Amino acid sequence: MFVAWFGGIGPGLIAVGLSILSFKYYFVPPIHSLAVDVEQVPRLLLLVVSAFFVGSMSAAQRSVTDSLRRTRDELSGTVEELRRSNEALRESEQRFHDYAETASDWLWETGLDHGITRVSEHGLNAIGGAPVSRIGVTRWSYATDVESEPEKWRLHRAMLDAHQPFRDFVYRVASGSGSPVYIQTSGKPFFDANGNFLGYRGSGTDITATIRADHAERALRQAQAELAHVTRVTTLGEMTASISHEINQPLAAVAANAEACLRWLDRATPDLDEARRSVEWVINDNNRASEVIRRVRALAKKTEIEKVPLDINDVVKEVDALVRSELVSHQVSLRTELAPALPMILADRVQLQQVIINLVMNGIEAMQSVTDRPRELGIRSRQDEAHQVLVSVTDCGVGITAENADRLFNAFFTTKSGGMGMGLSICRSIVEAHGGRLSASGNEGPGATFQFVLPVHQEDVS
Repeated sequence: MFVAWFGGIGPGLIAVGLSILSFKYYFVPPIHSLAVDVEQVPRLLLLVVSAFFVGSMSAAQRSVTDSLRRTRDELSGTVEELRRSNEALRESEQRFHDYAETASDWLWETGLDHGITRVSEHGLNAIGGAPVSRIGVTRWSYATDVESEPEKWRLHRAMLDAHQPFRDFVYRVASGSGSPVYIQTSGKPFFDANGNFLGYRGSGTDITATIRADHAERALRQAQAELAHVTRVTTLGEMTASISHEINQPLAAVAANAEACLRWLDRATPDLDEARRSVEWVINDNNRASEVIRRVRALAKKTEIEKVPLDINDVVKEVDALVRSELVSHQVSLRTELAPALPMILADRVQLQQVIINLVMNGIEAMQSVTDRPRELGIRSRQDEAHQVLVSVTDCGVGITAENADRLFNAFFTTKSGGMGMGLSICRSIVEAHGGRLSASGNEGPGATFQFVLPVHQEDVS
């Protein structure tokens, strides 16, 4: 019994066999012999049957006990695992609850009629509602842009009625103080096991700060455009005399050529060839005057930025024509070095004219006090190492001091007694709006160099 209990059925059977042999040898006549007496056979059979029965019962009981113990241990492990799983579930639920309560987004749920059935508390605060004030109502019931944007809401409601998911839908509501709040929301429909529509679940985000930043940026760009326009008009005011002189030249030529044409026609034998040549000159001079007026009107015209493929060399040549008289009146010689076959850029012609005119005028003013050397201004165009188009304006004036180098492009900083300090700031804004960069540096000799780089038009790169 003990061997079968502790050792199992195999060792138990061996113990039973040894016990039978010992019992026969020591207790069943003839004693001390393994010979079998016929009269003792029943006793031996009874012993054998009893021993095998008790041994097997003991082994079976031990097996059941071990099985019960293993089952108990497994149940204990399962209970412990369930306990840990339950704790992990509670921690996960608490973590999700904390995320939901502290995140900038909030969660919501709507029913069959699209009325709100559940919403995070800070979501209600964001849309200006008390904990129960928005429950049961649709978002278009409290939105403040339904009348101003009816098409947007019509499409949104059609999508809801079709039980389709939606994403990043933006609408406006009023906060408790009456100020506008912009909500961005996304949602998806959910159904029961039979596929019946139950409502929507989703999240919302307060994007008021982003919208206001966009509005502020647009307002800033508009203000910069207004100021740029004022600067252009101011520049034109300073160039009025030069522009008048520029226009008077072709007009005077028109009058002279028209008089010459009349003289050729008034001869006894009209010289039609010379008269025709004079008329052609009149037409050319008239076109030249018209071109000057067109450029001046384009510079003064207040328009939105319109980027088109441009050859930067053409822009430089147009600026040359606009400032030619200003250069002459200040005794400044202009030297242009324009690299041929430069790739096209995508830019607004008038704004780039404004940038180059401003840099040229600054160079002219920087050389007003120069008397010991020729007043030379250079404009160069080329491609830099990054294959961008580079334009530089170099003067031989007073140069840039170290203390002013870092402040040149700051708004309202100026070294001129009557300047507004906005010219270079506006130029930098224009160049950066075109994806470029404007910089300044002192020359090894006298003067300074201002240069800007602009990216090449992608179609031209291709």
